[in-house]
Amino acid sequence: MREKEVERVVFTKHAENMLRERGFDREFVVRAVLCPDWSSPGEGEIWYAFKRVGDKVLRVVVRGKQRPFVVITMYFDRRLRGR
Repeated sequence: MREKEVERVVFTKHAENMLRERGFDREFVVRAVLCPDWSSPGEGEIWYAFKRVGDKVLRVVVRGKQRPFVVITMYFDRRLRGR
């Protein structure tokens, strides 16, 4: 991944903790934000990036409509399994 792409996405302290706790790869999460399989709007500046990982779906909660995007948290969304 190019260094410029990584600069377009920043992580909150909570998101950093979730990366470690849940064992997510930072570059994979950045790719999910920059090139999601699909996305959906949230409230205000919040939106959701989704990326398939086998039969699971990674949901990344993001703040910001322009770069740099801010990752709030990320998790496998069990409700979307097999979708």
